[in-house]
Amino acid sequence: MPSTVLSFERLLGYLAAEIDNIADPRQRSNATRYSLRDAVLGGFSAFFMQSESFLDYQEQLNSEQGKNNAQSMFGLDQIPSIDQIRNMLDPIAAASLFGVFEQVYRKLHQQGVLKRFERLSNNLLVALDGTQYHSSENIHCSCCSKKTSRNGKVTYSHQALLPVIVAPGESSVISLPPAFITPQDGHEKQDCEQTAAKRWLSAHVRLFESQAITLLGDDLYSRQPMCTDCIAQGFNFIFVCLPDSHKALYDWVEFNQSHGNLNTIQQRRWTGKTHHVWHYRYLNDVPLRDAEPMSVNWCELTVTREHDGQQLYRNSWVTNHPLNDQRVVEVADAGRCRWKTALENHNVLKPKGYRLPHNFGHGKAHLASVLLTLNLLAFLFHTVLGLVDDQYQRIRAQRRTRKGFFQDILALTKYLWFESWQALLAFMLKGSKQKHRKLNTS
Repeated sequence: MPSTVLSFERLLGYLAAEIDNIADPRQRSNATRYSLRDAVLGGFSAFFMQSESFLDYQEQLNSEQGKNNAQSMFGLDQIPSIDQIRNMLDPIAAASLFGVFEQVYRKLHQQGVLKRFERLSNNLLVALDGTQYHSSENIHCSCCSKKTSRNGKVTYSHQALLPVIVAPGESSVISLPPAFITPQDGHEKQDCEQTAAKRWLSAHVRLFESQAITLLGDDLYSRQPMCTDCIAQGFNFIFVCLPDSHKALYDWVEFNQSHGNLNTIQQRRWTGKTHHVWHYRYLNDVPLRDAEPMSVNWCELTVTREHDGQQLYRNSWVTNHPLNDQRVVEVADAGRCRWKTALENHNVLKPKGYRLPHNFGHGKAHLASVLLTLNLLAFLFHTVLGLVDDQYQRIRAQRRTRKGFFQDILALTKYLWFESWQALLAFMLKGSKQKHRKLNTS
């Protein structure tokens, strides 16, 4: 086994330990054949392998060889059917698995892996962004949000806030515990992304007590109640701030510009094909709104193509980080990297393998949110292995595409038995070396 700070076996151990702390909601007489651990790890294995058929393949392998990869690699005793897994997971609260995200974060922090993600004087950047992972006019459960159109048609949906650690120049994002946007007990108003974000901050503030955090968010977040809550909880922030939603702030910016008080800097950057001009404007101590405003710092970045002046990018942000000519560039870089939430997180989770909006199962209670959580954990485990596991890194580099990598591991485990995940990786590396030798001698 390679000497990594976090092996697959250790990551899986965190999940297994968390499962063991969950009370089995079934009657004892019904809980004899398949354990709750079998159900959770079985569901997780399908997401980790990116195949709903993985467990079916292992049943077939077991009938032929008397052993299977679900047992040796994922720790299942028995293999439940997909329907059995859905029935067993439905009563379980997804939050009972959130400790795995926290364990992984703490270990990455302790081992210094997160240092590469630090920016803005040792801050980690945490992007907050909501996404919808279920929508139907027919299928719904008690945890669904619902929206009634003018013609009376009701649409049921599931949404979640998916916080991730991001950084300029880093291709990976690290998933943190989600927050579900769902009807709250004792509240008549529909739950929303901002409210879910506030709950998330309160629930996880202690997780980051030894680490400075800067939160990133779109224009939805740059409202005074949200900014005030961030400061009160000890978080920094960089939130998109648009003119249409912040008239008082932009009146103040225009007033200062007209009196020559607006700070500006300009940089000329070569892209490899042409020069771009990066133009920054910024101002400290700006009122966020008219009534009893808090003071924030504002900046704007406009990128144009030098030879014809075509505007390529423009955005603006508010932050509590004091701005100067150097810091404004860092803040804008951090603000811009929020797109990684969509590119590296949502886009991978939705169209590339993890298929986030796919109806893996809805259930009557918590099934949809539990399956989403297992999907996020599978994504997190692959991300961590890509950061710390040498064998995993080498195989991914050789296979190049995400799709090709998952096709390989699924095909191999469909027909061959491996005593562990590391044994599978070693087999793949050995095969690639033999192929390389044949190519060199041919």
